[in-house]
Amino acid sequence: MIEPTETESKQTMDEFIAVMEKIADEAMNDPEKVKGAPYTTPVTRLDEALAARKPDINFFKRRP
Repeated sequence: MIEPTETESKQTMDEFIAVMEKIADEAMNDPEKVKGAPYTTPVTRLDEALAARKPDINFFKRRP
């Protein structure tokens, strides 16, 4: 469920709706494409089990 804030413009909401409609269309016509998403990000789907077992916490590491 998505609940936009009051500060979102109508244009932003219309763009968001268009993207959601495109994703829904892709899911109906080519489900394998959606299952493999995302495609354009440097990070693919995370292995949540591995992340829970071996967390990579570098919050306190100082930068050089």
